Amino acid sequence: MSTPPFAHLEKKTMDVNLNATDMLLAVHHTAVINGVKMLQLGKGEVRNNRISNQDDFAIQLAGMMGEIAVSNVLGLPLRTDLTQGGDGGTDLRLNGQSIQVKTSTHASTSLQRMVIFNSMDDFGTDWAVACSIQGVCVVRIHGFISKRKFNSKVFKHNFGYGDRYCVYEDALTDIERFHEAFKTK
Repeated sequence: MSTPPFAHLEKKTMDVNLNATDMLLAVHHTAVINGVKMLQLGKGEVRNNRISNQDDFAIQLAGMMGEIAVSNVLGLPLRTDLTQGGDGGTDLRLNGQSIQVKTSTHASTSLQRMVIFNSMDDFGTDWAVACSIQGVCVVRIHGFISKRKFNSKVFKHNFGYGDRYCVYEDALTDIERFHEAFKTK
């Protein structure tokens, strides 16, 4: 049996199994968000699929599944309010600090995962959490990173649609240590 890529990272990920209620919540909120975005498209908004072969609904559903998984693990309320132009990147809040959940639809990859932002300004929260969809109801949480640490580890990468600002997964901290890191910030 071959060794999985990046096994040397010895990163402790966490798989979260979403239950039926979680999945219904994810689909419901994704449908609402998708409807609002479709109305805004006539006002010059750009569809997400400009950088993906998936439609907006699939991308938004993956994101909502990640947000639900992280909110469940951290014991935080899910943010479901809608505003003109989106949520501004803030998916969850804890004692006045903001968290953005970045969820990939790639269950596995031969390359090390990255936390990716379109611009440095897009990391407008205090923290980012990286997740991936592993199955129909399974979300893997890869870890979290503070904005300060992201800024110290960031590099530019062009995926074929312009430079993006990235940090490799090995810079992330295990999600189980989030509340500990939060207290020391």
